[in-house]
Amino acid sequence: MNGQNLALQEVFHTGGRGNTEKDFEDGVYAVQAFFAWNMTPNILSFIPLSGLPEVTADTDLTALLAKALNETAEVQPGDILVVTHKVISKAAGRVRELAAVTPSDEAKRIAGVSGKDPAMVQVIMDSSEKLYVCERGLLISERRDGWICCNAGVDASNAGGADRVILLPEDCDAQAKHISQALAKRGIDLPVIICDTHGRALRSGAAGVVVGSYGMQTIRPYIGLEDRDGRVMRSTMEAVADEIAGAATLVMGQGNEGIPAVLVRGFSYTPSEEDSASLRLPRKDRLYQIGKEKLR
Repeated sequence: MNGQNLALQEVFHTGGRGNTEKDFEDGVYAVQAFFAWNMTPNILSFIPLSGLPEVTADTDLTALLAKALNETAEVQPGDILVVTHKVISKAAGRVRELAAVTPSDEAKRIAGVSGKDPAMVQVIMDSSEKLYVCERGLLISERRDGWICCNAGVDASNAGGADRVILLPEDCDAQAKHISQALAKRGIDLPVIICDTHGRALRSGAAGVVVGSYGMQTIRPYIGLEDRDGRVMRSTMEAVADEIAGAATLVMGQGNEGIPAVLVRGFSYTPSEEDSASLRLPRKDRLYQIGKEKLR
């Protein structure tokens, strides 16, 4: 992998993170970031991997993606692969037939509160660490992997049949790492981002976000750098992986487009073996309360 246009060095002073301007000036928490990227504007390309067959539990997804990459575009240093979680879930057998689900008494109780199908509620519960009911019967889940999303990410669209739902992979970061390393063994060396669409607090509509990643830094820090006016930036942390996932999702579409993966070209990323954990906001830093009533 090659993030050839970006060199980043961070130096953290000891003593913990300061909360005041004086703390910052005294160096209680300071970050020195030295960027050496090409200052000409990024010209990004998002290349759809279309024409892939329907993915099932018998599909060798790595082989399928490798074939599509080789046929669609010769992978270049610095490319990034974005894959929707649904094909990964299908290949991993993370599909449920609601008719085969036996709801527990707790699922029936929550269904009575939320107005949802008890079988659907049971599937959501099985993927949740905590569950909240909000207005209009929405269920907000705090998943075991730390992501907070509607219905634990369980989705009926493009599931391959009526009364069938797709679950998020149990560990999206592990899946991203597996795909990236498996492709590397085939001579295709690039980071992998797994995406899903989530709603946003206080905004209408859903947008593509990262639910798993491997091979690149997901956040680009600007702390300690000067803006064009010479003002030192103290808090700017750009969620570049989410921005890439959102743009790739725009190419994938949400209906019957049939584009489960997108090759991204032209973005100067920082290579890293980190996962997507840095995108999950710690509980102590959250600005919003979750839900109206905690259910479990």
